[in-house]
This record gives sequence, C-alpha cells and structure tokens, in this order.
Amino acid sequence: MMIPSELLPLWLSGPAFPVLAAIFVWQLLGAPWQLLTINRLHHLFSLCVVLLAGLWWLRAGALPGLEFHLLGLTTMVLVFGWRLALVGGLVALVLTTALNGDWQAMAFNGLLGVVLPVCLASWLHGVIYRLMPRHLFVYLLAAAHFSSMLVIGAVIVTGGLLLVLLGIYPMATVAREYLVFLPLVLIPEGFLNGAIMTTLILLRPEWVRSFDDRDYLIGK
Repeated sequence: MMIPSELLPLWLSGPAFPVLAAIFVWQLLGAPWQLLTINRLHHLFSLCVVLLAGLWWLRAGALPGLEFHLLGLTTMVLVFGWRLALVGGLVALVLTTALNGDWQAMAFNGLLGVVLPVCLASWLHGVIYRLMPRHLFVYLLAAAHFSSMLVIGAVIVTGGLLLVLLGIYPMATVAREYLVFLPLVLIPEGFLNGAIMTTLILLRPEWVRSFDDRDYLIGK
C-alpha cells in the first residue's frame, strides 16, 4: 500500500527519512554485490527493479491510502537475498515516487512497503528452512507461495490499523472498504511469487540464491 502524504502527520513522515536513508546506505555498502557479478545477474536485478516499480504503480482502491497493489518482494528475497532485495525494493520505490510525485510520503512508505515485507520474508524463509522438511515442494509452496501471502497480508493489516490509530479512518471503514478484500490480494500475490519461483527453479536454479540442490533435490 502507498499512503499519500496528506494522510501522514509530519511527526511521522519526517523522522522516516533519516531512518530510511540510514537503512539504505547500510545495505548499499554491505549488500553482496559480488554475487551479481559471479552469476552475471546485473541485468536480471535491474529488470526486477523496473518490474517492481511497474507492479507498484498499478494500484486499486476506493479511498486514498486504502489501496492495493501486489508486492513481489518475497521473490526478490529468495532470488537475491534480503540485502539486495532491500536495495532493489527501495530503488523501485524511488522510481514509483518519481511517477506520482509524492516525495514527502516516500520514506514512510519505504519503511512500511519495502523494509517490513523484505525483513518478514527473510525471517519466514529462515524459519521454514530450519523447521520444515527440506523438499522442493516445501520450498515452492511454503517459502514462495504461502510466505508471500503472509507478507502482503501483514503489510495490508499494518497499514490499515495505522490509519485507524492516526484517526484517518474509523475501523469500520477500514474493515468494510479495505480488509474485506484481503483474500482477493493474497491469492494473486501467492500465485505470482509461486509461479515465478517455480519457473526459475525449473529453468534457472543457479539464479536463485536461496535454493541449493543439495538441500532440496539430492537424495529426495
């Protein structure tokens, strides 16, 4: 979701800029860029950033701030790792903001719509890797499909509740105009990430950083 600046108080949108800038610089300097060189994935990474920006530009909703768009960040985390996914997601956010011109809200939307889902997707993958059987179908269904549904669900619920706490909309409005449509977003988000990861694992498994034949295929 993208919350417009007119709905965000200055005390919330203002401090978000130094926080997001610190996170971006930290990841920009510490991200494993050499992996893109080793696997020759520079073009793929750039293409994913552009596709993310386009995906986020396509939004639907009845009220400002209560809008839906697919995320696609779970795939970024699984393919590139959480640090590169974070940098790529923030660059995609800059491209999207350049189109809508709402720079005042960019930092807060970056924390809500990029940092939160990337960190959550990475944590879920770690939990699944440690606690569930290491099998191809577990990876595709749990780490890609269902994790992406949980990630976008967490972003939507967090954003909706935040607007309620800020007094922008009453809970009844958020529930009626926003949360009730949650299943309509969870299903395509899960399908999108699951389909992309299935295609990559079948055709280009060497591109996927989180996938190792020794864990998911050999001896299974």
